[in-house]
Amino acid sequence: MFKKEILPNPDPDRPRCHCPTIAESPDGDLVIAWYAYPEDETKGGTLMMTRRRTGSDRFDQPKRILSEMNSSLGNPVLFFDGEDKLQLLFVALRGHYWDSAVTYTTFSEDLGQTWSTPETIRQDAGVMVRYPPIARNNTYFLLPVYNEKANATTILTAGPDAQGWFAVSTLEGIEAIQGSMVRMDENQLAMILRPTGDNRNCLRSISSDDGRSWSPVLRTTLPNPLSGVAAFSVGRTLCAVYNHTTEHQRYPLSLSYSTNFGTSWSDPVHIDETEQEVSYPSFIMDKRGVAHGVYTFGRNRIQYVTFDQTWWKK
Repeated sequence: MFKKEILPNPDPDRPRCHCPTIAESPDGDLVIAWYAYPEDETKGGTLMMTRRRTGSDRFDQPKRILSEMNSSLGNPVLFFDGEDKLQLLFVALRGHYWDSAVTYTTFSEDLGQTWSTPETIRQDAGVMVRYPPIARNNTYFLLPVYNEKANATTILTAGPDAQGWFAVSTLEGIEAIQGSMVRMDENQLAMILRPTGDNRNCLRSISSDDGRSWSPVLRTTLPNPLSGVAAFSVGRTLCAVYNHTTEHQRYPLSLSYSTNFGTSWSDPVHIDETEQEVSYPSFIMDKRGVAHGVYTFGRNRIQYVTFDQTWWKK
């Protein structure tokens, strides 16, 4: 099974879009958000959101959220907390580039119809989010954040209400950003990260103690053109969705999997071979073991895709 659906960007004043995120509600609804902008991705950015209700085969018409913010917004991250509230992390630019970004948190108790007053997570300017946190038995969350100035990744933690984030560890080794963290079993966690600089390989770090400590960041054999990479897991199988090229392009979008925590990887299966930007994926697994993902398509639409293991393990 493999299906796709284009999500239109409905704001004519902001025809460009990027950086989608996806989450599944406890009742099985899918919610997706991204940011839309006029031309320069650091100016005039606003957040858009859509929802597909359980039992429906189509997403609602996307709408703008948090319109009262006076800054350019970006990098939304959706997830559900231990009380089944929809949480949203995002960044607001205080200057002209991402190194001025401040990360905010807000929540909704009606699946995105209304939101609490956004509050900062009290980290330095330039500390940004890209992928959601993971939970530990509904007692606390672990969230990877990255510093746009230092190209460094830090792990934050918070209680089951996903409030009051504070740092607990920093990844050592190769500079790495935009970490996507997944749980492999009760104590084993894996994180796949985007490289910076001249490095053109996806990166990884492993924790064997439920996120209290992490291995040094190491290169994988997967190529990367300096673009975002998403991770999800199926049991102890680690999956990476990434741009399978080292060229200065963001296509194709591909999936590879590893059964040894990222030491070696399968050959890629191509999700999208369109010869234009197909980038910044975000993926989740639902309760039935079906993958749901979103990614930027040509910077003017968001692509939703869903598939099961019969497709990518064929």
